Amino acid sequence: MPRNVLSIPTKTSSLASSHVSKAIRDHIAEAFVDTHPDAFTQDLRELVRIRDQVIRLEVHIASIEAAQRYNAQLVFMGTKFPADVNVSFAWTVSFPTTLPLFGISPTPSPPGSPSSSNRNARPYMRVSSSSMTVAHPDLNYERAAVLFSLAALYSAIGAGESRGEGESIKRAIAAFQISHLFSGTYARCADTDLKPAMLASLREAMLAQAQECFWQKAVLDRLKDATIAKLAMAVSDFYAKALDIASEGVVPSSPDDVQEGCELPREWINHMTVKRWHFAGAAQYRKSLDDLGSNRYGDELSRLKLAEQHVKKALESSKRDVSEAIVADLKSLQGVLASNIARATKDNDLIYLEPVTPVAQLAPVTAAVMVQEKCPPEVSNPIPLLRDSPAPAFGRPLFQELVPYGVHLALSIYDDRKDTFVRDEIATRREELDGIATTTLQSLNLPGSLQALEQPVGLPPSLLRKSDEIRSEGGLGRIEALLDNVRQSSTMDTDLLGEISATLDDDASRRPPDEAWNHFTQRVQEFQKNLADAASADATVRQKLEEAQDSIGILEGGREALEAAVPAQHVASSSHASATDPQLQKQSRAVRALRVELEGLDDLLDSRASILAEVKATAASDDVRPKVMREAGAIAANATASGGGSALVIQAAHFEPLFEIEMQKYDKFKRELDLSESDQAERLERIRQRNDDFLEARKIDTTVKRRERALQTLDSAHQKYREIESHLVEGIGFYNQLAKLLNELRQQVKEWNRARQMDGHLAEAASRMSIQQGTSSASSTPSKPRTRAQARAEEQNVERQLSESKYQQAQQQQQTPQRQWGAWQGGDIRFGD
Repeated sequence: MPRNVLSIPTKTSSLASSHVSKAIRDHIAEAFVDTHPDAFTQDLRELVRIRDQVIRLEVHIASIEAAQRYNAQLVFMGTKFPADVNVSFAWTVSFPTTLPLFGISPTPSPPGSPSSSNRNARPYMRVSSSSMTVAHPDLNYERAAVLFSLAALYSAIGAGESRGEGESIKRAIAAFQISHLFSGTYARCADTDLKPAMLASLREAMLAQAQECFWQKAVLDRLKDATIAKLAMAVSDFYAKALDIASEGVVPSSPDDVQEGCELPREWINHMTVKRWHFAGAAQYRKSLDDLGSNRYGDELSRLKLAEQHVKKALESSKRDVSEAIVADLKSLQGVLASNIARATKDNDLIYLEPVTPVAQLAPVTAAVMVQEKCPPEVSNPIPLLRDSPAPAFGRPLFQELVPYGVHLALSIYDDRKDTFVRDEIATRREELDGIATTTLQSLNLPGSLQALEQPVGLPPSLLRKSDEIRSEGGLGRIEALLDNVRQSSTMDTDLLGEISATLDDDASRRPPDEAWNHFTQRVQEFQKNLADAASADATVRQKLEEAQDSIGILEGGREALEAAVPAQHVASSSHASATDPQLQKQSRAVRALRVELEGLDDLLDSRASILAEVKATAASDDVRPKVMREAGAIAANATASGGGSALVIQAAHFEPLFEIEMQKYDKFKRELDLSESDQAERLERIRQRNDDFLEARKIDTTVKRRERALQTLDSAHQKYREIESHLVEGIGFYNQLAKLLNELRQQVKEWNRARQMDGHLAEAASRMSIQQGTSSASSTPSKPRTRAQARAEEQNVERQLSESKYQQAQQQQQTPQRQWGAWQGGDIRFGD
């Protein structure tokens, strides 16, 4: 049958749906720790079933619902899973580049095959003799490929209409207008079908064919010649716009006027070029008939000659890869124009004698656009249709019991916010306040001076308790073990950062840095500063340990070591004092007053410890998951009511108002700490005053001073032991968290570096093959068909050229059918009817 319309080839996937199911199952097992993947066995089976229906769509009306159903599930899955679920979605390219690139795959076997790991999911491109396959590890790419195939299916259904009567033409118009699907989802990958310029060019071509159907119906209904001319001019404009986008590679009104490749097949370019001039000529011809009816004989003859020029241009482009039916229509129109020019010239020369209007002075034929891009609600807002009834219904949403990925991210952000508050606002501040109290007491030789006076011989019970604590915890041995752990963690983080820096430096030495390189480099510099600050803090801790090591060792040594370090006071000097001695009474009053203030300060320290324990307990039991889930449900309900399917993607920012309310429960702990700080400042001032009174009232000898100094040193050693231990534990946590962030950054840099290497190899090989093609085409000797051995030798030569790549040859994937033209099943269109 005559072929005079185009249909877009659908995509096919070589990735087995069972491997997509396995990747989803593995992701559930890894990312959703509170959910067992076996609970979703039925959902995984259903996913395989509905995906199998779309990986090779048949040109049938039933295939539309299958593609729409899978698209709806992908949209819903986007609210549950991240884009990268560790599987490379492989789809053929409907419009592969005309440059014969090379066979390349970075994995030992195609992604998703039994011998490959999901952890190796990565982009790749493979070219065979008849097809090109692109794989990209992104759910958005999977959806983009499905939507492209759905749009291609609509174009094929439109092309399959006979268009011999009105209803068939209407169905074809409706099918060709479904082009908005192209711009619905776009993933950055090597798939040339999804480049904005390619999508825009195809969209204009499909709208041109829809407009052509309007023109055809106008001809069949014998509308006015002026109306038919306007419809034809709109057809020509659509084809011209599609050709401009395809040739220039720039999308009109695009936010960034960036030129990119858009290589349509030669037969498409020739077809659209012929159509452009064909309908331009048809528009002028119909307008000439209108001029004849209005007695504008000079305009009529000028338009007939202009139409003849347009038809000649069309015939020049119809010499190769153009349907014979189109060529027959062109020649038919050319014959009509020739006879009308002869008639109009004779009549004008003999009867009308009007000057022929110059082409520049002809009134332009205004285009009457009757079509526009459309998107079915089943695609633009599919979530409400995920139900079992009423029709249309795509079945219940899969994995609906899973907590959405955005909710998981929000919960982790809230937990991090809690931890940050507990650490920075409470724990760190409590340490600072305790440090101020300890430093102040040490500067006043307290409580050592009181202990030396109140207990002239023996050891204070508080000192013995502190000694027992340090011994039971391991003392200096525990501190050394923590220090060693800190050193190892610091070394590991430094090595990770060095590996990342080396990868970035190596990439910068091979190719110009891009925006991602600048971003990664900035993060590396931030981590380097963090490590430098941490190293400085570690050095301070080691210095403190060196200063207090001997005293901590005495505490760890027990009673015998303490008695040797703390001298006993001679009491003979005070034995002559009478209980009624005014000086002794004054000293006793000063001691009691100072002791009361010190005990009050101890109570403050204990209360702050209680605040820290309480806020930690509150944070540990603070489960906002039920509230977040209710909020997520409300967000989904609002999005559904508003009719925006894309708004259903749950993001962490949606829960910010809820988090602000929930974090208010921690404000009381901050207020209590503020009150404790003001109470401590007042009490420390009173302690200074009471200590001055005590120093003035007491009688001191040399032994007392030495005993005070020893007791004070040991008390300070206990404080430093606690401080050093706390800093080391915090340091280990810091380095472990930093290691997690560095591992994530290293993985991101590796993926980016592999993609950059792939782009470089693609560009290098494309350039090399282009040069080889140019050399081959310049040869005067006709080329002979390649034998199987020659073809294999050429493939091996390309593999040798890419030997420096880390990627290996992939298994041959299933070939896809050749592109099919749409079929014209009606009668011939004649322009003279």
